[in-house]
Amino acid sequence: MKEVIKWSKDLETGIRAFDEEHKFLVKTLNEIYNLLGEGKNEEAKDLLRKRVINYAAKHFKHEEEVMEKYGYPDLDRHRKTHEIFVKTVIEKLLPKIEEGSKNDFRSVLSFLVGWLTMHIAKPDNKYGKWFKERGIVIEDEPVNID
Repeated sequence: MKEVIKWSKDLETGIRAFDEEHKFLVKTLNEIYNLLGEGKNEEAKDLLRKRVINYAAKHFKHEEEVMEKYGYPDLDRHRKTHEIFVKTVIEKLLPKIEEGSKNDFRSVLSFLVGWLTMHIAKPDNKYGKWFKERGIVIEDEPVNID
């Protein structure tokens, strides 16, 4: 399988559950990329809707609940980032995919890859360091897709 995004140590937050959730999103984006390459646009759209959008919402909620539980000081900004992402995907990107061409879908996928990589590497790594500095160990299990 070709990879449009590759998991690396740079993307690890140090919180097992969140790292597993992030890996699932990375894997899904790679699967979508490969489906597009095979000309399976409808399957790629379904995967985007079911896995990326639904799973990301569950993942964001999970992160925010943990941050709230432990008093993470940058929670409001992090939550706002999540809200903007969801709104952008639902209001702008999904319609572009539904009505657009394969190239439109590729540009949306490119946006998702860039956003996810940047988000994990910067704000998510920031909360990972914050928890580690305080000796807070998160024992949560990763959220399921179901």
